Amino acid sequence: MLKKIVELINNSNSSIKDGTIFCKDHIILEKDCIEFLVTENILENDLYSTEIETKIDLELNLKRLNAVGYYDKCEDFIIKNKYSEPEILYYINELNFFSTESCDFSNNYKCILELISAITKVSKHSYDDSGIHKSIVFREDKSSFIPFIYNLPTVLNINDKELEKINSFSECLKEENSKKTVLFINELIDFLSGKIEENKFEYLISHFTEFYEKCNNAYQYYLSNFSYNKLKIELDSKALEFTQKIQTVINDSQTKLIAIPTAFIFVFAAFDYKNLMALKNIATIIGLFIFSILIQLFLNNQKSTLNFIWENIRSYKSSFNENNIDKISSKFSLVEKEFDKQKTRLKIVETILWTIPVVLFCMWIFLIEFELLYKILGIAIITILLILKLVINSHIFN
Repeated sequence: MLKKIVELINNSNSSIKDGTIFCKDHIILEKDCIEFLVTENILENDLYSTEIETKIDLELNLKRLNAVGYYDKCEDFIIKNKYSEPEILYYINELNFFSTESCDFSNNYKCILELISAITKVSKHSYDDSGIHKSIVFREDKSSFIPFIYNLPTVLNINDKELEKINSFSECLKEENSKKTVLFINELIDFLSGKIEENKFEYLISHFTEFYEKCNNAYQYYLSNFSYNKLKIELDSKALEFTQKIQTVINDSQTKLIAIPTAFIFVFAAFDYKNLMALKNIATIIGLFIFSILIQLFLNNQKSTLNFIWENIRSYKSSFNENNIDKISSKFSLVEKEFDKQKTRLKIVETILWTIPVVLFCMWIFLIEFELLYKILGIAIITILLILKLVINSHIFN
């Protein structure tokens, strides 16, 4: 029916005065629209005829037309619908605009409604007073009282870039449990601090680009600070994890490595120093080398594990090359020191492992050679004594 009313007014010689639309010389083409105007008490004058093709004058109450969705000017529409858009189809004559269509005024108007709704949602208290919607936004140390007062120029002066930023800000405020939302609320309170209450909302809209830049700067600062701390925590955690893995290489093998000194003590205790060529000694030395080979295999496995952990560390560090990991965390220098220590410990164990059997073998060879030398020396002395005896005897008899 609204479209028929609009068509009726536009096709008439119409004018507005004192809240009444005067439509002169309107030719009735159908009765439905006229009957609707009468039923809704929109028609203020009496009709002498409602017959088809009759020319009549109409006096329409503009306020009652507003109730069915007809508005003459944008300002009238704003006054009637400052905080919520009509749920029914509406028309603004000044723009020749139906609500099913789109225009700059409509987009800006809806944008302001979304902003009011978003701020109301995050406020601690909202209420209406004398037709003005008001909200109180709190944070820990400060609050801001915001009356949502605006007019037609406020709506018309929003450009496309500001429209996008206002919509983005409204969407952010509607996010629940968001750090970004908290930051934006804090910036909103700071930005409106010290401003005259009646002008706060209009000031926010007219300086929204400046305000939104402050919000983004605060959020970017938070992100950079948060990312740094998060990365540092991750690096420290990884450094501790790698250090524990490196230490585990030796710690897990302690029960096996303790067998090395034990085995050597038993070998030296069981060695027969009197009968060096005894089968027991030979079997002991051979067994000692077999034992060292088996332990060496275990040590090689531990070294492979250590090298594998080190490759993981290098791979992990390489993923942070652009962030200059050495400056972000000094913990990995401790990991490198621990790696060098564990590598040195394995070398010491390996050295001890092979030094003792080699020393025992050399000592055995030396004792055998010493014993043989001792026998040869004894035989030589006896031979020399016998020769001297023969020589002396031959001189005596001669």
